[in-house]
Amino acid sequence: MTDTFLPLVRAQAKARKADPKLLIVKHPVGGLNEAELRERIATAFGELKLAVAA
Repeated sequence: MTDTFLPLVRAQAKARKADPKLLIVKHPVGGLNEAELRERIATAFGELKLAVAA
């Protein structure tokens, strides 16, 4: 999911009493080539690993 849609996803999750696990990447992803998209995912995953380790 991209950061632009985070408020919408949180609102929908709250309405459904859900606690989704999300990996958030910088918006937009449309129009990126495979290498660029992989880089965005790798960056978000790296931040996730740092957050879990803290």
